[in-house]
Amino acid sequence: MEALLRRPIFRIVPVALMLIALQRVAMDGIHLWGVVPQIVLAFCAASGVPGGADRAAWLGFVVGLMFDLGTGSPLGQHALAFGLAGYTAGLVNVVAVDPHWWLSMMFVALGAAVGEFTIPVVQTFVSDGGWHGERLSTILPVVAITSAALSVIFIPLSRWCLAIRKKTWKARVE
Repeated sequence: MEALLRRPIFRIVPVALMLIALQRVAMDGIHLWGVVPQIVLAFCAASGVPGGADRAAWLGFVVGLMFDLGTGSPLGQHALAFGLAGYTAGLVNVVAVDPHWWLSMMFVALGAAVGEFTIPVVQTFVSDGGWHGERLSTILPVVAITSAALSVIFIPLSRWCLAIRKKTWKARVE
């Protein structure tokens, strides 16, 4: 039973629920240049750094489904965007095995921007509205910069949620 409770899904769900509640309640009152920072998207993108592209896509999809169920948006809309954000940020592991902090922040920002860009594209196909047009030039940089800043907190949190131990290098004994 104890091994079952150590599974990543039992860590991801409570953290995601708290972040979704924080996004819906507290973050609605915070506007940077007219844009609400997306902390749930930042968490999904930050999971790509320790977890890689595949695990981050899985985490983003699960958290996105939870977000869709909580907001009443079309099911799968945010799941696709958050999964794509995690996958894009997870590509940092292709560039470096243990990336520097600044490289991790850049890929989290890129992943968050890709995820945020995906949402109006999916809304265009699924519902009546969706395309932000000229506002997208303001939305994407704000979401990317806030996600990069939040990656300092969310990378270790996502490492814990995915049950990944930090890599340790040991000197070879001869």
